[in-house]
Amino acid sequence: MSRSEREKCRLCSKLAPGVARLRHGTEGTGCWDDAHCHQRRSYYRSRDRYNKARRLKRQSPENIPLEVPITPAPAAVLHLYRERVDAPLHAISAELWMGQEKIAAIEPVHCLGLTSRQVAAYLQEVLQVFSHKYEVSISKFAAQVELDPSRCPISPCPLHLH
Repeated sequence: MSRSEREKCRLCSKLAPGVARLRHGTEGTGCWDDAHCHQRRSYYRSRDRYNKARRLKRQSPENIPLEVPITPAPAAVLHLYRERVDAPLHAISAELWMGQEKIAAIEPVHCLGLTSRQVAAYLQEVLQVFSHKYEVSISKFAAQVELDPSRCPISPCPLHLH
């Protein structure tokens, strides 16, 4: 049976390495272990990809790699700056990718004071801008990336007032 996911480690994997070491090192919770934490954080960030590859490997009757040319398709990626799934959004940004190439990026915007309807309307507007400007059909975000609010690049930011 597989090991259960550690919620604390999953949340820690979203933090920048320096912040994680401060929060969980000797000055923090004391659970940081230099021998294991870097690998564990990487695992939690890439876990979905690893599991998908493992499932595909199990499904394939022969493990012979096949090369099939792929036509690049547009994909919009949403970046959410929040602590937890149920926490309020701090900021959002978006990127448009065509295959392995980043075509466009919408700079992060604070969500302070916005209702969920206003955020949803803004995200639909972002998708429309991508669709019209680059003449591609995008109806939804292909992926969501969660980032800790401490990594917010917007200046000035209410979290980084000194």
